[in-house]
Formats: sequence, structure tokens, C-alpha cells
Amino acid sequence: MRARAYLWCMVSVLLVATALRFVAFGQVPPGLYHDEAYHGLDAVDILHGMPPYGGIPCYFPANNGREPLFVYLIALAMGLLGKSPFALRVVAFFAGLVTVAATAAMARMLFSRRVGFLTAGVLAVTLWHVHLSRVGFRAVLLPLFIALTVWQVARGFKTGRRYHWLAAGLLYGLSFYTYMAARFTPVALAAFGLYVLATQPALRSRRAFISNLQLWRRVGLAALTALVTLAPLAAYAVAHPDVVLGRPGQVFVLNPTINDGDLWGTLGAHALHTLGMFFVRGDRIWRHNVPWRPVFDPVLGLAFILGLVVALCRARREPAAGFALIWTAVMSLPTFLAEDAPHFLRAVGVLPVVACLPALGLDWLAARLPFLPPRQGKPHDSRRTLDIGPWTLDIVHCPLSIVHWFLLIFPLLFGLTSTAWAYFGDYARDPMTGYWFERGATALAGRVNRFLGRGWDGERMLHADAPADRRVYLDPALWEEWPQVRLLVAAPEAVTVGFDGQPPAGPTAIFVWPYGDWRQELRLQTLLPAPAEISVEEGPLSQGDIDPEPYVTYLAFFATRPDPGTPALARLSRGVEWLGAAVTPMADGRLRVRLRWRATEPLAESHTIFLHYLRDGERIAQADSPPAAGRYPTTAWRPGDVINDDHYVEGVGAPLPGHDVIRFGLWQPDSGASLYLLDEAGNPVGDWIEVPVDGG
Repeated sequence: MRARAYLWCMVSVLLVATALRFVAFGQVPPGLYHDEAYHGLDAVDILHGMPPYGGIPCYFPANNGREPLFVYLIALAMGLLGKSPFALRVVAFFAGLVTVAATAAMARMLFSRRVGFLTAGVLAVTLWHVHLSRVGFRAVLLPLFIALTVWQVARGFKTGRRYHWLAAGLLYGLSFYTYMAARFTPVALAAFGLYVLATQPALRSRRAFISNLQLWRRVGLAALTALVTLAPLAAYAVAHPDVVLGRPGQVFVLNPTINDGDLWGTLGAHALHTLGMFFVRGDRIWRHNVPWRPVFDPVLGLAFILGLVVALCRARREPAAGFALIWTAVMSLPTFLAEDAPHFLRAVGVLPVVACLPALGLDWLAARLPFLPPRQGKPHDSRRTLDIGPWTLDIVHCPLSIVHWFLLIFPLLFGLTSTAWAYFGDYARDPMTGYWFERGATALAGRVNRFLGRGWDGERMLHADAPADRRVYLDPALWEEWPQVRLLVAAPEAVTVGFDGQPPAGPTAIFVWPYGDWRQELRLQTLLPAPAEISVEEGPLSQGDIDPEPYVTYLAFFATRPDPGTPALARLSRGVEWLGAAVTPMADGRLRVRLRWRATEPLAESHTIFLHYLRDGERIAQADSPPAAGRYPTTAWRPGDVINDDHYVEGVGAPLPGHDVIRFGLWQPDSGASLYLLDEAGNPVGDWIEVPVDGG
């Protein structure tokens, strides 16, 4: 492949890689997992100059311990962009994009330009790496530093220049600051060294050592640079082995809770699962992968198998092929030796080297297409015929014919289509994806910010100062359970954790854990202004890894001072006034009917709202419930309170103005008695209110 063709191919690959990694960025996957949030919390501490661990941490022990490089990069992004899921994840986007370019440089130095382009193309369209580039997991940095290190080592061998070896040592040392799977790289390097000695007998002689003394000095320079770079982290590990080695010990296959007393059976199952992850069945965890999808789609999977055979055949005479095999095998050990094999985060060290194998298969196949040289003396006469049985084929001779290009590009296009279809299709739409990324907790933080008018509100950044008269009360269970809330709330000074305090003068929001004891004696009422206009909002659903059913993440009670001059449109007995109704179509196909009530005297009994939806006089739907779905019963209504009472009607489709009406009222379930509609003189004239639907 010529230099110009290689350049344009790489431009195309990088454009595709950018599109796959940036389209719907921040929306797919939705939410923000708590592992990501812990990175952000440490980044915020760094920005504030208050690391809880003192000085400049080289390891963050919270949340099972984490290497620091990703955290420092997030601190830089948040310092520029503010606290938001976008700022936290944009580091992964750039790291993933640079990894594609670095992979091309690595494979080009190890093999050829064409293999470099194909390797970059494979990595660009592989869903595993696309997903890593869209989430805030520190594991995304390890493939980048592996590719850069191998590239610089190969450059050092080829050019003999010392600065390449120096750069390789620095990059290799920094790789240990990315993700724990880097701890297996010395094993891979040692295995490769033994392989070289075994396949190159001449290198074992004393004369060969002396003749290559300059090379060994450069290797020693790289090793020394790596050790110096690694020294701070190594010193911390020696001083705190329980912190640095705690998480590996929890998931190690030798742990009886992992192997269930059957070590060899577990190892056998893990071996099969690890071998099959490339083209049979991949990671089941929604946070790491489209569940069960293997690393490569069927077409690239076949290319991977072919490339594996090619590498095995060449391994004895080509160290680069041997390196690809050894690296892939050794860097698969972190998932083979731990629970949940295959685990795409623990196996991340195989990237980007494993992407070379499908590229080697495609390169080998393209080189063996029917291909004839031009006739002597006629270099410009490029057309030849090839007899295959009864058929005669015309062959056009060129460095990369149309057939060659099709063979090289089709697997990449198929991979691109397969990844886009799987990732932006069912995976993006499935509620389970949001559950695994804890979208409910992220929505809670955005809702708090939207009420305060500052910070990330779930869609964009709000930069106004938080109004001084607004106050948020947050259930301690929500604050302690969800690190996303602690990270993303932009004005913590306006948030009180707990329900102690006096009602503020301005707007108030109270967020509660729906399954706690907040109902007892309606204790949250003491935090609401009196009187108040009250709206109750139910948060989105959440579901943990072991929860049998989804649950409501939070309940929110919003209170502002009501306008006492708002006229009543109808009056009912027992001091209840109706102020208006609004019908709004929802994105999920339901209709939200908001009824506005005002109390003029206390209600001793709990009443239910009946709501009938009629079309051409016939009832086609019903949505009865206590006010605010029972979250704010009539016994809690105080004189002067205005209650925004939402009901959701299903199965009626779009409103039909002129045909649709809603009929509603209040009744007491125990006695069956209804509140009467009163005329201007206070006489009963019915027990319901009927309002035409205007289409929302």
C-alpha cells in the first residue's frame, strides 16, 4: 500500500471511529454508573485542592481502589467543562480515538501499512472498543498505552534511536497507572523474551550478546525509565498491599466463594468461556457489552480465525506474529483467573493487539487472490485472463484491484453495520441498559440541579447562580446510596441532607426514598411553606444487578407560594375548589391529566379522585387514584394549599377535540359518598365535573 493510499484510508477509518464514538454521546448508554461517579468525586477533590488522601495521590483507595491517571484527566475535563456526565466521559472518547490511530502505527511497524490500516479499521468498528470509548471506565486507557509502547519499541528496534526507547519506557511505566490488568504485562513480556530465545538460537550465544550490546543498553534504558516511572505506585503498593491487592483477591478464582469448591472445574469452564469470547459468546454484563455479544461479528470472527492460523504458521520465523499470539494469550489471563469470565474490562489488555489477528487474516487472503503480473515489455497492458475450468475471467492488474479492495473493505463495512445496529438499536432502547448504568440516580441529580437552576440538568449545563431563596431537602438514603448525586449536584450549599429545619420562605423541593418512613405523620409537611402549591413527581425506575423488579428511584415534592388570587372554576362540598385541568400527550403514548385543587378547610377523611375519559359520550378509559397517586392524600391538605394532581390515561391515543371529554370528582371509598358540585348559592348540582379535551 502506497503512502498516499494509506493516509486516505486512515482518514476514513478515523472519521468512522469518530462517528461511532460520538453519535448520541451522553445518551447511549444513558445514566452514569457509580464506578464512573467515584472517578468524578476524586477529580472534584483534586480540583478543590483537597484530596482526602493527602498530597498528590498515586492511587485512590475508595470503591475497591483505582489507578490515578484517568482521574487526573477527568479533573482536567471537569475543570474546563464543569461537572457533568459529558465531561466525565469525554476523556474516554478522546482516549478511544487516539487508540485507533496508535493501533495503526503499532501494526504498521510490526507488519505493514496494509495490516496497520486493517488493524485500525477492525478496532474502529469493534463494539467492545466503541463502548469503552463512550463510558467513563479507566480501563479505556490501557489499550492506548499498550499500543503506544509497542509502537515505540518497534520504532526503537528499526531506527536504533535512543529517544524511542526512552519514550517506550515512560509509556510502559505509565500504563500501570491506568488499569489493574497492566500488572499482567510483565508476564507477557517475559513470555515473549523466552519465545525469542527459543526461536532464535543465534541470540543465545555469547558472541550474539556482545554484537548486540548497543541494543541491550537501549533495552536497559527503557527498563530503567519504566522502573523510575513506576516507583511512586510501587512504593504505595508496598506500603498498602491490602488496598492495592484487595480487589484482585476478592475476584480471584482461588477464592472459595468464586470456585464453589471446584477449582479445576471452574478453571475449565473459564478457559472455554475465555477462548469463546472472541467469536462465540462474550461478556454478559450490560455495562461492558451488548450482553453475550462476542468481540468480533461473524465476518470479522472468520477473519480472526484465519489470522490466528496465519500467525501460528509465521510465529517461528516472524517475531511480530509470535508477539501477537503471546500477548493475546497472556493478557486474557485477568479474565480467565477471575469471576464472571469472560469479563471485557479485565480482558481489556488484549486490545489493541488482538485487532491485528483479523487484519492478518484479511491481508493474507487479499495477497492470494487470483492475480497475474503484466506481460513483459508491456507494463501498461494490465488486462489478463484466468482460466478456471469452463470459465474465463478477466483480471485487472493493479496493486489493489477492485476485488482486493472489496475483500478488505467488506468485512469492515459489515462490522460497522453490525456494531451500529446492535449498539444504537435494541441496546440503546432497552430499559435494562439504563438500569445497569443507574440512570435513575443520574436523573435525580439532574432534577435537583434543574430545580436550583444551576449545573447539569439532565440535558445541558445551567450556568445561572442558584437562587438564594430556593432550598432542597434530600433523604439521607438517596445521598449516601448514590455517588452520582454527590458528584453532580452543583450547589450543595443549597441542599440539606435530612429533614430537620424550618420551612424556607422561597420554593422548596423535598426528595425522598419512596420505601422509607417519610409517610409517618407526614413529617415532610413541616418543611413546606404554608400555604403551598404542591406538585408530586415520581422519579424514573431503577433496578440493581440482583433486584428482582424495577423500583421507583425517588419521590419529589415541590412547593411554592400559591397565588391567592387564582379564581375557582368550580366549588365542591367540604371546602374543595377546582382551579383547572390540562391534558398533555406523553412520549410513551399516555395522556397526562393534571387537575388543580385548592383546599379551604381541612379534610378529615381520605378521598379518591375518579377520572373517566369519554369519547362521543362513551367511557373508553379510566384513571382513578388518590391525589398524586396516593403520595399526598386529602388528609394532608391544609387550608390554602393548591395541589397539582396528575393522572395518566392509557390506551386512548391522541386526543380528539370536539369528541373527547374528561369527567372527574372526589369520593370516599369506605362510605361511597361523593363530594357534591355546588352552584353559586352553595346548593348541590351534581357529583362530578365535566371538561372538554382541547388536544393538549
